[in-house]
Amino acid sequence: MFRDFYKKNQGSLLLNVLVSFGIIALMATLSIPYIRQYQPNLKLNATARDLTSDLRYAQQLTITEQAVYLVDLDLNNDSYQVLKGGAATTTIKTVEFDSDVSFQQVTGLADNQVIFNFYGGVSESGQITLVNTNGKTAVINVKPSGYVQLEQ
Repeated sequence: MFRDFYKKNQGSLLLNVLVSFGIIALMATLSIPYIRQYQPNLKLNATARDLTSDLRYAQQLTITEQAVYLVDLDLNNDSYQVLKGGAATTTIKTVEFDSDVSFQQVTGLADNQVIFNFYGGVSESGQITLVNTNGKTAVINVKPSGYVQLEQ
């Protein structure tokens, strides 16, 4: 009796596996366009968080070392540098944006630089606006006190 049952259901496991793989492939095919559409938003959020963190890092270095640190924003190349000022300027870090993210505008900052003083404040307050290929923006506010705030 057991052999008869086994012979009747011999190909059902293979059929179940094939149907399962077919369903997984269909779901993956349907979801890939949505994931690709959302990917520039993820890159914008990551870039904005990184820039905010690097601004805070330059501020902390200024307070800790009592030396002028600044973040120089290069709008033409969609990149920025963390620099140590003084007699000889030293590059601490250079970051280039992903191709999906760029600067939209920088307002209130002379020479597109955020310069921190020994107390952690900035010489000029301003706003940095980033944009992605979907048109979504992220705004980083730099207050006179040196407070750096990310708005998304």
